[in-house]
Amino acid sequence: MNPLITPDMAVTFGLVLSRVIGVFLGFPLINTAMIPLNVRIVLTIAFSFFLMGVMDVKVSSENFSLLTYILLILRELLIGALLGLIVNIFIAAFSYAAELISYFMGFTIANLFDPTFGQISILDRFFILLFYLLFFITGAYQMVIGGLVMSFKLLPVGQLTFNPDIFPYILEKTPLIFYIGLKIAFPFILILFIVNVALALINRLIPQINVFIVGLPLQIFVGLAALAVATSLLIMFSISVINNLAETYIKAFGILGK
Repeated sequence: MNPLITPDMAVTFGLVLSRVIGVFLGFPLINTAMIPLNVRIVLTIAFSFFLMGVMDVKVSSENFSLLTYILLILRELLIGALLGLIVNIFIAAFSYAAELISYFMGFTIANLFDPTFGQISILDRFFILLFYLLFFITGAYQMVIGGLVMSFKLLPVGQLTFNPDIFPYILEKTPLIFYIGLKIAFPFILILFIVNVALALINRLIPQINVFIVGLPLQIFVGLAALAVATSLLIMFSISVINNLAETYIKAFGILGK
């Protein structure tokens, strides 16, 4: 009678599961507390079994020592974590843009506690949810999942080879957090800066007006109005950012596959 799970299958599943865990740690929405932990665990295990069957991943356990197997698991976790980190760079850019806008609107005095990101501003949650929405609407999630599936052909499990050129590449892409974040927030920052300058002139010209009482509600109103008017432009730019994410993600696979 053939056993349900052979030692080779167990070893292979451990390696495949390690890579899937690494990618899902950075996968939008799945890596948040919005989805219950037990659902994420079941999804990760089921997807790993699915990949083993679809990609016909097989690794022989005869030539593996315990140390070698630990090193292979660390390799798979590292590959998955690096690919997930690329996605998180673009999520962080949206979060940074929200923090800049919140600072000029005066929303930093009213923070929320997010189990995933800790203390965040009100707009931070809005921008992150906007990224999640566009990430799934534009089909970018298919690119991430498809890249994970194809990675088992480009980077077969059971090998200790690893291209260290991926680290300079990720360091090169890290400043995109500030570059993209500032590009998203700059129009709103400019409008709110003009409002602040106008309030400063009013304070000098008409000292009887208490700008501290008028200023904060006015900044919030102008900021929300600017967000409402520029929503379509914000979505169009966000889609281009997500397309940039797809190009960066695919190029990372090319570097790892060398």
